[in-house]
Amino acid sequence: MPAAFSTELSGRRVLDRRGDLIGKIVDLVVDEATGNILGMLLNLDTGLDSNLLPWPKHGDYLLIPTEEIESVDEDIHIAR
Repeated sequence: MPAAFSTELSGRRVLDRRGDLIGKIVDLVVDEATGNILGMLLNLDTGLDSNLLPWPKHGDYLLIPTEEIESVDEDIHIAR
């Protein structure tokens, strides 16, 4: 089930509260012990500097914790 869920979200756009594109989901971070989703790994949109954003980098990707998710439809909307 988690693999199918991750595949379904892969490529979805992540938008900030103003509707600006932050990036697209490339993978989910899952707690192996509990199976809980801890965050989303994003490819940043062109021109964004990850050093100016409030979330940490994880390798080449931006890591946004699940607590930041406000709603999910065709896109993922975060609270800030």
